[in-house]
Amino acid sequence: MDLDGYLARLGISERPAPSAESLRRLHVAHLAAFPFHNLTIQRNEVVDIHIDAITRRFLVDGGGGYCFEQNTLLGTALRELGFDVTTLLGRVGIAGNKALNHMLLRVDVDGESWIADTGFGGEGPLEPIPLREGVRVTQDGIDYSLRRDAHHWILLMHYGDVTEELYEFSGAPHTSGDVEIVNYYTSMHPASIFRRTLTIQRVTPEERLILRPKVVTRYRSGVRRDTPIEPSQVRAFARELFGIELGDGPLLFESV
Repeated sequence: MDLDGYLARLGISERPAPSAESLRRLHVAHLAAFPFHNLTIQRNEVVDIHIDAITRRFLVDGGGGYCFEQNTLLGTALRELGFDVTTLLGRVGIAGNKALNHMLLRVDVDGESWIADTGFGGEGPLEPIPLREGVRVTQDGIDYSLRRDAHHWILLMHYGDVTEELYEFSGAPHTSGDVEIVNYYTSMHPASIFRRTLTIQRVTPEERLILRPKVVTRYRSGVRRDTPIEPSQVRAFARELFGIELGDGPLLFESV
């Protein structure tokens, strides 16, 4: 990949040495630089997750993407910088008969394992989280915790009096072939939420911003505010909030 171009996009001028602090810095900068969205899926196009294609979309075309794109890019950069990175797969939406539909990373550095995930969108962690039973961290007014449940870890989000289970994952490493299969299922299966609704999201240290067809959600200092919108306004809000032009062509969610 174009590592120097990637670091420049993150606003980092030098190649950082592997450390927990470097990992945190890269994680936060990546989230701020690249929006999370499912526009490729909504345009009924194939999500190519080979690193050359992702690099072109993110660094040349100025785009973003969802977990399989975001964390493939971050993981490739971390490996080239000398970090010890393991690809993991998880399930968003734990209740019921759920399939693997999420990608995240385990990074081992400074004698500790961390969960790095720049691909969950606006409600995901801002910084890496230590992979330890019972850990609880506060990031921009939102708490995250990890709970061990038999074969799986569960990542939880706490804000105000609300606790949400974000996803579950095991510690088993997965190959690029595993990721390709899960990406194909998640992006192409008719029941996939990514085909049924549009979302554009961004995380910065100041604000978490989420656009969906009927609501704009903002988190500031852990306080959530929902603003109802009409689906017909999505193109205007995408332009105003994210500088993204959705075009006039039909999107999949509009036919659901």
